[in-house]
Amino acid sequence: MQSTARTQQEILGSERNIWPGELAFSEVTYLDRLELIQKELLTRGLCGALIFDPENMYWLTGYQTIGYFTFQTMFVPVSGKPVMITRVVNRDMALALPTIGDAVSVFDTQDHVDVLESYLKETTPTGQIGIETTSNYLNIHDHSRLVDRLGDRFVPFVGVIGPYRMIKSANELDRMRAAARAIEAGMDAALHTIAPGKTDNDLAAALYQGSIAAGSEYIGHPPMVVAGPRSELCFALWKRNTIQKGDVVLLEGAGCIDRYHAMMSRSAVVGKATDEHKATADALIEILETAIETIRPGITSGEVDFACRSKVEKRGLGRYFKSRTAYGIGIGFPPNWAEGHLYSLRPDDPMVLQPDMTFHVIPTMFRKGFGMAISDSIRVTQNGCEVLTNYPRHLIEVEV
Repeated sequence: MQSTARTQQEILGSERNIWPGELAFSEVTYLDRLELIQKELLTRGLCGALIFDPENMYWLTGYQTIGYFTFQTMFVPVSGKPVMITRVVNRDMALALPTIGDAVSVFDTQDHVDVLESYLKETTPTGQIGIETTSNYLNIHDHSRLVDRLGDRFVPFVGVIGPYRMIKSANELDRMRAAARAIEAGMDAALHTIAPGKTDNDLAAALYQGSIAAGSEYIGHPPMVVAGPRSELCFALWKRNTIQKGDVVLLEGAGCIDRYHAMMSRSAVVGKATDEHKATADALIEILETAIETIRPGITSGEVDFACRSKVEKRGLGRYFKSRTAYGIGIGFPPNWAEGHLYSLRPDDPMVLQPDMTFHVIPTMFRKGFGMAISDSIRVTQNGCEVLTNYPRHLIEVEV
């Protein structure tokens, strides 16, 4: 019986068209990253690992596609370059990269688990295989079928790549600074669009246009653009609503360069702000600036969060500050622009901050009738904190 790989070679051919310009960084950067992960494989006595997170695939090889909504996985061998097992329409993107050794195509008439099983049996007939069981992109049904067929060979491959992603290189930080310039442009455009009679769609369009014109790629999460009483609802987005005098406008967005993000939030009032509006904004700014003053290498996540939470508690507004103080940022693909599942600033967290960690410090409050956020992206430096996004933090009052 002819193998899947040979059948594909006959159908698709073996020619590949490499585009080194698709890589965000030098090929050497990715080879160095691959060496780190292959050392981890050797330490664990594995013959390879299956990676499912698009962010981890991207960090390791520069591979990206918007087609990750269908099944795909990256097999990282203990030696040699990674291999993509992916839908056939993603094949050319994978083979365009010099960091990818090969691509096994899944045709729309095939069962992807069958294809993966055949590949693993043909190329790694023995040895244990790590599997990224914490990924949202490995569903329970597929995992169950893989375990039924090859279960004795699988061991969890969890928390291996994440720690390497937490500390940003100089090149990664350059991308995040460029992303910060893009969201600053988008935020400025959106804030200058606010006026009675405009819609929240107008603001979202201005934010997108401004940031994309300034260089941003598609971002990993829709911007949070909402006005009026709906701003009280966390994660409510624009919905063709007309802006009126007295409305609070909440804007949160991101810029993205080579999949690296920087975020910021600002808030405005159409007309004169009430005392409640001003007190809320003052509290948010104090949280943000306390975090910036407190963050430094050697301090723990929980200590930074406590310093910020103490300030808002003294103001009597602690019940409105419900979220973590900050979440990690870097690589993002929809539906997530953050690395908050890897690291955050939150209560009682013992994680020790290190230089070149990056965070979105996101003070947010949702009160009766309105919500506000005033936030910035930052980097931990050798002795303190660098603010990546730069835009006035005061509560904006739009003249009407």
